[in-house]
Amino acid sequence: MSQACFPDPFKAKGSWFKGNLHTHTTNSDGALNIEQVCSLYMSKGYDFLFITDHGKVTDVKEVATSEDFLVFQGVELGVGQSEAGTEFHVVGLNVSKLVECDDPQSAVDAVVNDGGEALIGHPYWSSLTLNDLHRLEGHLGIEIFNTTCHFSVAKGYSTTHWDDLLVRDRYSFGFAVDDAHYHFNLHRPVDACYAWIMAKAESLTAEHLMASLRKGLFYSSNGPAIFDVAVESKSIRVYCSRARAISFITRNGRGERFTATDVLLTEAEYKLRGNERYLRIEVEDEQQRTAWTNPILFNIT
Repeated sequence: MSQACFPDPFKAKGSWFKGNLHTHTTNSDGALNIEQVCSLYMSKGYDFLFITDHGKVTDVKEVATSEDFLVFQGVELGVGQSEAGTEFHVVGLNVSKLVECDDPQSAVDAVVNDGGEALIGHPYWSSLTLNDLHRLEGHLGIEIFNTTCHFSVAKGYSTTHWDDLLVRDRYSFGFAVDDAHYHFNLHRPVDACYAWIMAKAESLTAEHLMASLRKGLFYSSNGPAIFDVAVESKSIRVYCSRARAISFITRNGRGERFTATDVLLTEAEYKLRGNERYLRIEVEDEQQRTAWTNPILFNIT
């Protein structure tokens, strides 16, 4: 049977911390200043927050936070041109300064060279193609869900982009983020405190959280909770909060979806066939909100 490789946050030592990786303030095009944004996320049970204003590294040193809430500096860089003529958005995490660059690969490289990590923002909203994404290297992954893109123009989900990379053995973590601007109107909700990652880390420090992100010790969600994933030699089982559907997603026609009938699901098991290459899990609740694991890889050398 296939040998599995999974950065398993459910078995890792440490505690769970809830955070948003993509947030804007009045320093760019957000409606709230940094103090208001931090206060909002703290009040909603988040443990950490990245401030990622457009083209600006907002200073977070003076923010009044506590030992129970950690704020990171970040940036969102609009660079380059896609096949469709649109702009790439590279989200830099834990950066110390604004970097100058003209194309997405240079932006990723500059963020990493500064000691941070990079994500590729909202591929669906940005009209990025597989070719656009496939040529980029050195980033942690892509935003598979973006709240503001979902609420504003219904282009928040980029899981098809994710699978297009994974089926070609381009391993990528998937991140659910808010991209919060605190924008809303009468026909849509506010775009803050709706999505998050749950990271398993030794403690609530920049060093330990960044290490967990680099290792993939997290899952993403905009609603459900995932309690455990058991990876066995012949099967994979997931345990979760009550769900209307649990999906094991892999290449081609493989994988399987379990849909609740009379009773909501709290677990499901997928029998491995031995040729999956990769597999990721989605848990969907009654409100059609979703939680996503990072991919489990098979026979990757």
